Amino acid sequence: MAATPLLVWSLLLLFSLHGSHAQTPTSITLGSKITSGTNSSWRSPSGDFAFGFYPLASGLFLVGIWFDEIPQRTLVWSANRDDPAKNGSTVSLTLAGQLVLTYSNGSVYSIYSGNTTSSASMQNDGNFVLKNYVSKVLWQSFSYPTDTLLPGQVLVMGQKLYSNVNGTVDYSTGRFMLEMQALDGNLVLSAFRFADQGYWFTLTLTKTESLVFNQTTAFMYVVNTTAIAYTMTRRLPTPIEDYYHRAIVNDHGNFQQYVYSKRNGSEWEMVWEAITEPCLVNNICGVYGFCTSPNNKTASCSCLPGYSPMDPNNPSKGCYPDAVVEHCVENPSATNFTLEVMNNTDFPNGPFADMSRITPADVETCKKAIMEDCYCMAGVLVESICYKKRLPLLNARRSIPSTNGIVAFVKVPMINQEGDGKNNFPSRGFLKAGLSICIILSVFFAAIAIYFHPLAQQYIQKEPPPKPKPVDINLRAFTFQELHEATDGFKNKLGRGAFGTVYSGVTSMEDKQIDIAVKQLEKVIEQGEKEFVTEVRVIGLTHHKNLVRLLGFCNEDNHRLLVYELMKSGTLSGFLFGEEKRPSWDHRAEIALGIARGLLYLHEECETQIIHCDIKPQNVLLDKDYTAKIADFGLAKLLKKDQTRTSTNVRGTMGYMAPEWLKNAPVTAKVDVYSFGVMLLEIICCRRHIELNRIEEDTEEDDMILTDWVLSCVRLEKLETVVSHDMEVLSDFKSVVLNLHLKFLHLANEIE
Repeated sequence: MAATPLLVWSLLLLFSLHGSHAQTPTSITLGSKITSGTNSSWRSPSGDFAFGFYPLASGLFLVGIWFDEIPQRTLVWSANRDDPAKNGSTVSLTLAGQLVLTYSNGSVYSIYSGNTTSSASMQNDGNFVLKNYVSKVLWQSFSYPTDTLLPGQVLVMGQKLYSNVNGTVDYSTGRFMLEMQALDGNLVLSAFRFADQGYWFTLTLTKTESLVFNQTTAFMYVVNTTAIAYTMTRRLPTPIEDYYHRAIVNDHGNFQQYVYSKRNGSEWEMVWEAITEPCLVNNICGVYGFCTSPNNKTASCSCLPGYSPMDPNNPSKGCYPDAVVEHCVENPSATNFTLEVMNNTDFPNGPFADMSRITPADVETCKKAIMEDCYCMAGVLVESICYKKRLPLLNARRSIPSTNGIVAFVKVPMINQEGDGKNNFPSRGFLKAGLSICIILSVFFAAIAIYFHPLAQQYIQKEPPPKPKPVDINLRAFTFQELHEATDGFKNKLGRGAFGTVYSGVTSMEDKQIDIAVKQLEKVIEQGEKEFVTEVRVIGLTHHKNLVRLLGFCNEDNHRLLVYELMKSGTLSGFLFGEEKRPSWDHRAEIALGIARGLLYLHEECETQIIHCDIKPQNVLLDKDYTAKIADFGLAKLLKKDQTRTSTNVRGTMGYMAPEWLKNAPVTAKVDVYSFGVMLLEIICCRRHIELNRIEEDTEEDDMILTDWVLSCVRLEKLETVVSHDMEVLSDFKSVVLNLHLKFLHLANEIE
């Protein structure tokens, strides 16, 4: 009997994947065109769906697909969600068989660039399809989803849905992602911009999974090659064909399925959702935000005690501390902080949240442990276990019933009675506290180990190098067509970073062939042509052996590209953490010194000071001789010569980010120093700064987070443990330990 329902489901799945339509889609011939602002579109035979320019409230347009038979013309797919078009733009199926968006300023965005297309059609299931002469599908919108799935659509392993920013106001890429993970087949919802591991998942781990939206039953489920592994939809109004159906990752981080009655519908009705408690969505209220949910219908964001909203008009953007304090001063006491007790509240466990746990514990024991630990700023008591929490405080929530019985404690800095935001005890600033704890201890022992190495001594300069003279910009202006040909149509993809995608290629310069890396920038167009040229000029004026050399650029229409020399040995990340033999200590020391020289140049010696803001092994490249060169400099926030600090949006990579980013404190070049310190530890230990799946031999020793483990070794005076696995480093390090205390004090005085 068990085989019968499986057979039925398999047949239904097969039917949904192949599709069946009562009407044959109307063919769209080569040369057809739609112009924005004309209300024209390519409709499906049933009239249910339309393809064309979807108008936004801003007056701009998205090339998209929408439900066209209902008053609420609901968008289900778009090609240019992050770059809307102005009035007068066109989308066309060219005579060459390409589907292209031509902006009103003449620039072209290629949706499909093949040349064997014979026709296109808007199908009744909401799928826009391009076919060749033998009716083979060459491209379809179902294969490139945005935030929505429709019946008949399948999300295969490696594919993702991204929420939009704000409901029906801003359709650009938002904060939340639904992914059918390629590594294990687990369907996961996550706040992907915060390196979130996920707050909802199916645990379907057979590595052959797909999320299916069945076209016949309108049920959603995860299937593998043999059976249904996870069922989502449980009940639907019938008959199915009397309703429109869609599933969406919304701007609040929930994955939901909706129906709309074709006969008497007035709005979309929800029939299933992944998250039944809105506050269980990670990062829904930002850093230091506090989520509550009246009746578990919607999430309401406020701030934790001692914090204020960054944007009062948008509480979900997070909060900043009311008082700037130094946590670990001599003899910390309760006079510096009060402890706010929050019933039925939780800070969920996670790799960036937990410091340690105390068991057994009660309320008083937990409060005492939090107040006596100057590194701890919050904690939760779950039954008889007290979890101490570190900064930043994320995902604070009161969500019934999930947080019932959980007691949270938040350390709140005391502010003087005048209310001027100053502390009632002498303080040298929050930045120094973060630096003295996180930066000095980690960077110091790494820097000392390198400093005393014989190889390092020959490179140490007794006097600072002279300031280089300004040079004229000497960059080649490439056309987009030149770079398109040099990269073989942008097919040779090297990787993707925070600013865009990088492709390898070959071009001719100065009568010789040169290997190049072309970075196709994203979102830079929003800054305008003037700002882009300014950034290019700054980068072009930087010349240093430890910086990746910029050869040229493209500033044509909407195309913004930078052309660099190709680094043939790849990234420092691949060099350190690859499967090959551990790099020699001499080589690692030389690389670390090279990176330091490059940073010194960016911070103090180039014409315009540059703060990188994302120093990490992935942004350090190695040339054919394995010389370290910093990449992506100049693309972050620039400082003018008469500025010493800036306050800006959070950027960088979790784990390498200095405390200033998450505390809304002024940002200086020291943020790069912090990131460099974390990277130095990685260079010395040849292991990543965070290893979530690390198997520990000693259950009492937490070495999952590298900086925490090193800090623990410093406190326990077991620094040699850090390099005990590497005899090359250990042989040099033994001579350093004797001088540790003196050098530490010297370095601390310099930072003062």
